[in-house]
Amino acid sequence: MLGYTAVGLCVVGFVVGLTLRFRALMLLVGLVLIAAIVYSIDAGFGFFGTLLNIMTGEALLQVGYFAGVAARTYFSRNRLWSTL
Repeated sequence: MLGYTAVGLCVVGFVVGLTLRFRALMLLVGLVLIAAIVYSIDAGFGFFGTLLNIMTGEALLQVGYFAGVAARTYFSRNRLWSTL
């Protein structure tokens, strides 16, 4: 189940990076932070388990965002954006 969540966070980050600006990423970072804390408390994780859960979720989201921004830059420089 957590594997699907990880892939989902990467895909959401990619779509946000491809279509939206940095402000939208900050909103999603806050939402992932709250969701990770709630999940960690519900699962009974300790402090370090919660910290690792938060860092993993944020890293996955930001890697996807970076990939989306890189793809947007590549397509806009090569003028392929209008053909997509």
